[in-house]
Amino acid sequence: MATINDVSRLANVSKATVSRVLSGTRGVKEASRQAVLQAAESLNYRPNVMAQNLATQRSNYVGVILSTTDAGHVSTYLPLLSNALKSRGKNMLVNFADNPDEFARCVDTFRSGQCDAIIAVGGSLAKQVDEDDNIITIDGHNNGTQRSVAYDYRFACESSCRYLSSKGHTSIAIILDDNDYASEQVLEGYKTAMQNLSIPINRQLIVHAAENPELAAMNLLNSYSPFTAMIVMRDSHAAIAMKLFKNFNLATPQDVSIMSLEDSFLANQLSPALTCISYPSEKLVNAAMHELEHILNHQQTEPAMMIQGNLVTRDSVANRN
Repeated sequence: MATINDVSRLANVSKATVSRVLSGTRGVKEASRQAVLQAAESLNYRPNVMAQNLATQRSNYVGVILSTTDAGHVSTYLPLLSNALKSRGKNMLVNFADNPDEFARCVDTFRSGQCDAIIAVGGSLAKQVDEDDNIITIDGHNNGTQRSVAYDYRFACESSCRYLSSKGHTSIAIILDDNDYASEQVLEGYKTAMQNLSIPINRQLIVHAAENPELAAMNLLNSYSPFTAMIVMRDSHAAIAMKLFKNFNLATPQDVSIMSLEDSFLANQLSPALTCISYPSEKLVNAAMHELEHILNHQQTEPAMMIQGNLVTRDSVANRN
């Protein structure tokens, strides 16, 4: 006897798409709908009426997938998502994924539990999601078809470079997280800003933190390329760099000004307090809730939403004009 898995494979669509087509749900591309109907007819597939009814009812649960390697996202998003979902009468189920296989298992688990939607936070694991999936990505890789809201990292880095330039800085170093989607966007913003400011790009001043931000800052010092300012993606990286620079008799901001693209609780606790382009986590969650409403109302996905942060000036940038 044919199963929904068989129909999914033959039609080359997700199981969620098969369920939506067979239950008459709107919001499925016509090509996908025809592929499912033809596959079901070819396999003589007849869905179980009880299972189909269960699939069309709302469970009032929303699955959330995070990464165990990103403590910042976990601590920031869990309270915000929990409160936002509670206000909409939804319960939150949480799971963690650090590679594509784990992500796929999380998705299958949430689907088998009939979650109304899935929210994937950060990283690039969700790029395997197809456009018919009820998955919302927050601040992750977007393939141009999925439901996505993201921090405009490119704009944030460009804004940082422009602000530092306005303060007289012409030699700006940058510490990227890793070779992930967010870092790629930050690097694009950095290159664009430097070109527009007519500042030569020194590749020795571009380093990756990976799992060792202290080593990244040390590599900048060992490059012997002078710099008066530095941009980091995380406030914790700024704290590590400040401490390291102090050990080498370099003061912040007198010798090296520092800006962050995050603005967490830590930013205002550092000495000097950290100037930032604020990471708009609440705006991102609100935008994700807007997408959730579209899913619940069986509406088509909208173009990816890019949310911009604001400049928060404190004491970590010196004026060299």
